[in-house]
Amino acid sequence: IPENHTPEWAGGAADIDPDILTSCTEGGDDDAGGPSGMASDTEGSDSENGEEGSSGSEDDDGGSGEGSSGSEEEDEDNGSEEEKGGKSKKKGHHAPVKKAAAAMAVGIGSLSDPDDLPGLSHYLEHMLFMGSTKYPNENEYDDYLTKHGGSSNAFTELETTNYHFDVSPKNLRGALDRFAQFFVSPLCLETSLEREVQAVDSEFAGVIQDDSCRAVQLMCHTAKPGHVYRKFTWGNKLSLWDKPTAAGIDVRGAVLEYYRRHYCAERMSLVLLGGETLDELQSWVSEIFQGLPTGKGPRPSFESMGMPFENRTLYVLPAVRDTHEIVVTFQLPCLTPHYGAKAEQYISHLVGHEGPGSLLSLLKARGWATDLSAGVEGDGYSQNTGCYLFGVTITLTEAGLHAGPGFGLAPVELLFAYFNMLRQHGPQQWIWQELKSMAEMKFMFLEEEDGMDMCTRLAAVMHLFPAEHIMVAEYLHQQYDPQLITSLLDDCMHPINSSYRLDLLTKEYEPLKQQLIQQAETQKGLLQSVAADGQAPRKVSIETEPWFNMESA
Repeated sequence: IPENHTPEWAGGAADIDPDILTSCTEGGDDDAGGPSGMASDTEGSDSENGEEGSSGSEDDDGGSGEGSSGSEEEDEDNGSEEEKGGKSKKKGHHAPVKKAAAAMAVGIGSLSDPDDLPGLSHYLEHMLFMGSTKYPNENEYDDYLTKHGGSSNAFTELETTNYHFDVSPKNLRGALDRFAQFFVSPLCLETSLEREVQAVDSEFAGVIQDDSCRAVQLMCHTAKPGHVYRKFTWGNKLSLWDKPTAAGIDVRGAVLEYYRRHYCAERMSLVLLGGETLDELQSWVSEIFQGLPTGKGPRPSFESMGMPFENRTLYVLPAVRDTHEIVVTFQLPCLTPHYGAKAEQYISHLVGHEGPGSLLSLLKARGWATDLSAGVEGDGYSQNTGCYLFGVTITLTEAGLHAGPGFGLAPVELLFAYFNMLRQHGPQQWIWQELKSMAEMKFMFLEEEDGMDMCTRLAAVMHLFPAEHIMVAEYLHQQYDPQLITSLLDDCMHPINSSYRLDLLTKEYEPLKQQLIQQAETQKGLLQSVAADGQAPRKVSIETEPWFNMESA
């Protein structure tokens, strides 16, 4: 990839309009999370498309008890009753609640999976639904929720596993008691093991042809050797049953041992929504969850694991859909401690802007791209204790794919030219202030959120923020930090001084692969080495990711 020059075909910084810094909030989508619509703030762990990017899809398999649902009951508590004369009177001290709900986020996830049982966290998530000492019938929880107008679900992230349900308000205590037994005394019955492996395998089979899941797994497969990202987090029958049993591993024993080692009260966050008083809800929790195991210590942290990728590498992988997308992924330090600065949102807002003078408007004018999104997504791969991943996704036209050196790199050079313009002009406080004002307005006029969704989102972030900020952290702009913005641009998004990866997802994989192989033989074109810079000849490798059976170059 050209590094020290801006060739004529790319246009370069001369075509980047500096007036973008005085018009960036005019004519585009001014969502504080980035105009592209990509989440660039902490939105909890429930990312809906595979939940953890790979292993934690919303589990819709009815046999597992996850994703159960039932019709509303006429006995749902409405908080008031009509009296004679048409007046209404509050019923006791209950507040009106459409649905009661609860969510438990356990601070253990797929990054803690043992190497000999890939996907074990996801498998345990399934098995906890399969009965407890107090309620041994494996369908007890599911049946109770269905009978009382409720539903349930669960997902596995990289560092958390989230279990949640909703139910008619008057039946909250009964549902909570059954729910608590997942974590107090699960049975993980032998008779349920193989059936739930099949459920996990079915979920995996459903995403084998999903381009985003394939790209995430390639990212895991190509992380630097020894890094915790090099995992298969989904799990399937081969990883959780066939290989372990062939190796003499007691699968049920491994599941129970994993539960005993990692599940404890110190690592759990519970959110409860009900019409009862806070004192009453708290007394329920103290009574029902008193049997939780303790003493395992705090949640695991991966802050010492370092960045997952080295150097600057282009990966080309075949797309299932008829599309061409190039994703540039930059590695940032964990920014959770700086949640009040929203530095990454500032950058995503500018890069993802769609109005006049924006990067996207230039790409469209050249006929190179149709869409662009930028920011830090809300999944566990993009936000964890080890790092943040800032992605810029450009949807390419045929012209954009083949312009300049090809492989979608001409639009990427314009991206770096745009970053260079941002560095030259420096952070602009008025832009950050406008983002703050928009975030405050958005929070003030939030639409009513589904109760179970709210509990799920809050449980996932309770351990990240002080109690007074749990409800507002994703909107909170506390302090403008131009030094942090500058540091991210200089140290993490520089074309030469930082490490990043480029992933080209394309329907033209085969001809592009052959083109790379030919260039590798001649060291011409994209792979031409620059002797004056002392660079070693660039290399091409073709390999196959084993779980998705996906070739990439």
